[in-house]
Amino acid sequence: MTRPLIHLVDDDSAVRGTLARVLASGGYRVREYASGRELLDSAERLEEGCILLDINMPGPDGFAVHKALSDKAIGLPVVMMTGSGDLTLLALKAGVADFMQKPFGRSELLSVLDQLCAEQPAGA
Repeated sequence: MTRPLIHLVDDDSAVRGTLARVLASGGYRVREYASGRELLDSAERLEEGCILLDINMPGPDGFAVHKALSDKAIGLPVVMMTGSGDLTLLALKAGVADFMQKPFGRSELLSVLDQLCAEQPAGA
């Protein structure tokens, strides 16, 4: 069984590459985006899956991207992540499915996504 697609959004290419490898090692398919703008430009064509979204990025930050997706009625679940400060409460109040503080471990990341993706209806 193929795991869902993860839309990975992080402006740091090294972090994005590491996370993509971790996700692939967990059996997930991964589509990478170097910015929130890049994801938003593809928003109308997003497939099923979940979005793993960094908060601190140039251009629209993770909160602005999440709001824009909501405004466009893109209902894919979002897990926000950041390496700076504790923004958990703000992220959860914004309506994201989960929040992760960087650095986080492989098992923590895969556990969060496994649970989130298992909650998705088939074909979503």
